[in-house]
Amino acid sequence: GPQASAQELRVLAQVWASVLDQDGAEPVEASAMRRRGLTVGPVRDGLARVSGDVLAEVAAQWQRNCDSLSNPKVRGGVGFVADGVGVGDSGDAVGEPRDTRTHAQKMHDALATSLDVAARSGELPTVGGGAPTLVVYAREEDVVAGTGWVEVEGINEPVGIGVAERAACCGSIQRVTCNDRGRIVGLSVTDRVFNAIQRKAISLRDGGCVIPGCHVPAGWCEIHHVTDHALGGPTHTDNGVLLCWVHHRTLPTSGWSVVMIDGVPHVRGPAWWDPERRWRPAAGSRLRQRARVGAVMGHRSWAGTG
Repeated sequence: GPQASAQELRVLAQVWASVLDQDGAEPVEASAMRRRGLTVGPVRDGLARVSGDVLAEVAAQWQRNCDSLSNPKVRGGVGFVADGVGVGDSGDAVGEPRDTRTHAQKMHDALATSLDVAARSGELPTVGGGAPTLVVYAREEDVVAGTGWVEVEGINEPVGIGVAERAACCGSIQRVTCNDRGRIVGLSVTDRVFNAIQRKAISLRDGGCVIPGCHVPAGWCEIHHVTDHALGGPTHTDNGVLLCWVHHRTLPTSGWSVVMIDGVPHVRGPAWWDPERRWRPAAGSRLRQRARVGAVMGHRSWAGTG
């Protein structure tokens, strides 16, 4: 037969090494348990260096999380065509945009998403009597102006005001009023978090991140206020859409826009993706896709149970 490839030789060598090793895997595992560790350095220029060694099974689980969030998947998006019938309400096909992130950036964003999902899962131990919640401190005048610096609990360096804006979009706001001597004279809380029932309904409608070409599932997404809560936008299903961690944070600068039309999210892409800059209904939910296919083919009635 043909000569073995480098990968085949590598696997064969590992098999022979495991067979000939008289001590077995136990000493290696014991040594790995002693040497495991992870450190997070101080924040410098908006970044913190992470270094260390993790156990093999931890690395494997981490890789599986990254695969589920960053691997390309073949499925219908906006303008998806099945059997020659256009499903998109716009009536024309638009290709999925290319993911321009590097592999390292995808790994980072997968870690950020995993941490966010774990924090709101309700299964982690509490901190100070509550869930491990990211706490951001900002002056109200800086938030209104959209400039300035904020403090984040747990890191040593101030960060830009954008962190406060993103945290406020899907979190609660606690307003603390102090007098000129620093005494707290007022305290109020604005709850702008979508509850569990609303999240289930929005997940059914959107299916996942509403940005075309993004296949992050609903359970890994955050809910974005389309009309900002500070501008009077309600915490209502007609004003909430699913966005993944990446698209939620880059929405103001990426060229993508989201609006609600009759309670349905519509997306407009950047000019490099759609030169016409047309508003197109989000097509992530397979239930809504089947409904549109049925409408096109003359079967306009469908039902669901739950």
